[in-house]
Amino acid sequence: MPPKPPINYVVQPTPSDYFISRGNGSEEMNFGAVKEYGDFVPNDRMYIHSRAAAPKLDVAAWRLHVGGSAVAEPRSFTYDELLALPSVTLRRVLDCGVNCRAFFPKVSPYGSLKWLPVGWTQWHFGAVGATEWTGVRVKDVLDAAGLEQAANAEFISLDSITTTAGKLPYSQVIAIDKVLADDTLLAYEMAGEPMPIDHGFPLRAIFSGWGGNSAVKWLGRIEVSKDPLPLSHFQRNQVLAGPDYPEEILATVGPVRSALELAENITIFPGDQTLHGRAWSGAGAIQQVEVCIEREMAPGRWMTVWDPAWRAAKLLHEAEPMMWVRFEIGWKNAEPGHYRLMTRATDEAGRIQPPPEEMVWNQHGLGYNGHAPLELSISPMSNMP
Repeated sequence: MPPKPPINYVVQPTPSDYFISRGNGSEEMNFGAVKEYGDFVPNDRMYIHSRAAAPKLDVAAWRLHVGGSAVAEPRSFTYDELLALPSVTLRRVLDCGVNCRAFFPKVSPYGSLKWLPVGWTQWHFGAVGATEWTGVRVKDVLDAAGLEQAANAEFISLDSITTTAGKLPYSQVIAIDKVLADDTLLAYEMAGEPMPIDHGFPLRAIFSGWGGNSAVKWLGRIEVSKDPLPLSHFQRNQVLAGPDYPEEILATVGPVRSALELAENITIFPGDQTLHGRAWSGAGAIQQVEVCIEREMAPGRWMTVWDPAWRAAKLLHEAEPMMWVRFEIGWKNAEPGHYRLMTRATDEAGRIQPPPEEMVWNQHGLGYNGHAPLELSISPMSNMP
């Protein structure tokens, strides 16, 4: 018998105009299309990262089970019971913890055989998006179940992922202070519509400012513990580890990042240009964005176009915590040639995107936020077909 075709983990269409496929279940948002969007990415254009096929659920029969040693009255909530609780709507970026992973060196620069080549999904800039999330605060749900003194909680999906330890549901163990934060939600809507299947229908967790890996989809159970629970199986690959990390550190708060609203390696016409982009941070609002343009003068030799090399961009609206801000900058008399463009954002916590050579390598390719260059060409109009 011929082998069975692989199961497609993504349900919705993902046309190449709007997505770059990074493997089954991993659909990156094409930043070249982002110029069409306002503050929010349309639901059917948001990046997708699914580690397994969406579970087949009947929302009428679905339940969210809440229990554990720190819950006095374990109970199950129906979808309608959750909708009846006070709702909260937040504008938030969802940024994958390994967004920009492709810009890390694949093999450890330290030459040690202990550190393996960085594998998994090779995201560029587009494993990110922003929308309006509506749901119920986790703390309200836990209070309804009689929350007691707790250390942390495990959020457990209804999916089934093949791992080295067998079939497991995806899960995340989260410290109780983050669990009970006012902006930690169990979201059932995106942009005013029921949560799409690819994004976790009927319910997903949203931990504001934290990497998208924490935002458990297809949520089915929350276990709250008096004693600290160990990291889940999946979180073992979500820690900063490498020669510069004496101890492993769980990656949580998203780094400061930015990107131009351009497809990679495009060709444009010469003349005056206005460049647009977006910047975001898991630690707070963006304070400043700068842009640098370099022209290739000879193979491997680059010269800055501006003096000084970095110029401040104009923020197009007031920056919000944990929401991206749109920016623009003019480029006068852009001449034919090959260029690389870099953006550098600063957030209100004082974090600045570092040069790529200053990025600290880690085994799992987490948290890359160096101002990696985006290359483009400007072709003489007379040579254009």
